[in-house]
Amino acid sequence: RPARYVEPMKKAGADSFIFQWEAMSDVVEAIQLAQAIVDSGMQCGVSINPSTLTRDIYPLLKTGLVSIVDVLAVEPGFGGQEFQEVVVEKVDSLKHYRQAESLTFSIMVDGGINETTAEKIRPEILVAGTFLLQHPESIRAGFNALRMASAGAGKHDQKHG
Repeated sequence: RPARYVEPMKKAGADSFIFQWEAMSDVVEAIQLAQAIVDSGMQCGVSINPSTLTRDIYPLLKTGLVSIVDVLAVEPGFGGQEFQEVVVEKVDSLKHYRQAESLTFSIMVDGGINETTAEKIRPEILVAGTFLLQHPESIRAGFNALRMASAGAGKHDQKHG
């Protein structure tokens, strides 16, 4: 029941609120929640599980209330899971839909992120806990590697100029 947290989060100083699509009973409830989030002065985001079809959230996205779509590349619950390749298609689908509908939401991918997956998906925002925290050199080195990979300058490009 994420709606009960909108006001407490705003009062705590949050400037954005991302809710889990699968917690909603239907699209009407999701739109009402998104409107309440925006009305509170926060940016609204929606997060989808790897098994959720992107077209399921299109009616919500079309309202223009959503500033960010968080595509989970692993099942929610714990870190260190393997990236689910189906997410590559989901990100591409969202990019095409955003362009076709002239929408402005950002795409974030969370889970299983490393240099290889970052280069495949190239979203605007990456969430990479395990990769960064367990990077063999340092968090900074991991961050720089992800930044290069998501910009298209991955290992292949580094070797060949």
